[in-house]
Amino acid sequence: GNEHNLFSVWQFNYANRSDLTQKYARWLLNHAYTIKPDGLPGNDDYGTMSAWYIFTSMGFYPLSGSSTYLIGSPAFDRIKISRNKNKCILLINIHNNSPKNIYVQRVLLNGKILSTFPFIDHINDLKCSNNNQSNIQLDFFMSSTSILSYDK
Repeated sequence: GNEHNLFSVWQFNYANRSDLTQKYARWLLNHAYTIKPDGLPGNDDYGTMSAWYIFTSMGFYPLSGSSTYLIGSPAFDRIKISRNKNKCILLINIHNNSPKNIYVQRVLLNGKILSTFPFIDHINDLKCSNNNQSNIQLDFFMSSTSILSYDK
């Protein structure tokens, strides 16, 4: 876990092995980052390592130079992000989350199966329209067993 290999764990998504992204992302959160004096791996210049930790804890990570996020294994049970002066709320609910339930079984976007799993697009999926949509909800359903075929 230092800057030169931050993206390594996310590449499994491109090999149809998002289960390995979920497994190793959660492992890094729990083992590479600690509350000890050496608990932050490498150098946190410009907050890069901290940003990696926050995004990974939320269960998705931005693909540089695009509007795509790669889906991993969220560590929180509920996340609320207020944007546009509280006019747009992104609510992320993680169901059955626990230290053992690290694998994503399915993701719902506003109540519908996310068909682009293990990817989600900021512009197409997470952006609030001007007046039409003020809230976006993502629901992650977690399990202790991995799946290789995601039901779309």
